[in-house]
Amino acid sequence: MNKVRLKFSKNGPIRFIGHLDVMRYFQKVNRRAEVDIKYSEGYSPHQILSFALPLSVGATSDGEYLDMTLNSLDSIEKLIARMNAVMHEGIVITDGKELPEITPKAMTVVAAAEYLVSFRQGKEPDCDWERLLMEYYSSEHMETQKKTKSGEKTIDMKTLIYRMEVTPEHGVHMLVSAGSVDHLKPSLIMESFLHTQNEELKPFALSVHRIDTYLQGQDESGTYIEPLICREEDGKRVYL
Repeated sequence: MNKVRLKFSKNGPIRFIGHLDVMRYFQKVNRRAEVDIKYSEGYSPHQILSFALPLSVGATSDGEYLDMTLNSLDSIEKLIARMNAVMHEGIVITDGKELPEITPKAMTVVAAAEYLVSFRQGKEPDCDWERLLMEYYSSEHMETQKKTKSGEKTIDMKTLIYRMEVTPEHGVHMLVSAGSVDHLKPSLIMESFLHTQNEELKPFALSVHRIDTYLQGQDESGTYIEPLICREEDGKRVYL
């Protein structure tokens, strides 16, 4: 039995396909590519696969992850090639690695996500938003209301943003907390910022691109986050 983690991108029109449909899509890809994937036992067997972090409909990404359990594996490279050969345009597997059997599922280890956010043409705020956003980020607290299943609660976004900067291309590069515990959406940051400027976030104003998804780890230097597939030469480990 082999456990593998695959990294894939999601761009183009397929960004409007929701999470459940993406899951069904990969189930079909596995059948078409004749992947020797393991099935669960019982009356209704299903493929053993799981995704790291659902992507909002309409967002694009170069950092999506999928874990699968296989009965057999010739090589990661051949697996990726077979799957990409039957993919539709918009989703491409870009990397992969074999995991130890005891590795926790990707969805349980997600700790952060990296995004590039920009305003669509004609949807920009009226204020000098680039300068004012960085002033907002430099403040001691960034309190806002977050909707939860049990109602609204006040959170301090400052503790959940690990890095944020305005890019020369007039976008916002941010690394924020993500996962099942302290999940922060880029849209909430921008909406809360505009609220401080007495402005509303216009409908469909934001273009959101997920660059990568991160897990949390610990070593002799302290607590860090790094992409779910990360090699030493990537240099993407960030200490908190």
